[in-house]
Amino acid sequence: MLKRFSHLLDRLYEIKSDEGQTTVEYAVVLVLVVVMAIAVFAVLQGGVSGVMTDITNKLTALLPSSL
Repeated sequence: MLKRFSHLLDRLYEIKSDEGQTTVEYAVVLVLVVVMAIAVFAVLQGGVSGVMTDITNKLTALLPSSL
């Protein structure tokens, strides 16, 4: 396990500066997208829950009571 970790570190050090910079940029963009997605879901949580409840109630009203 230590040998594999050491090999991974060696490969990371071999990355050219441009490649490393690009990798970091992609990581930062990914983190920002994830944070924004979490924020949007947190803001819309109540609204989505309300809409889903309305849909469930309307569907339940359409179904025959014998089910």
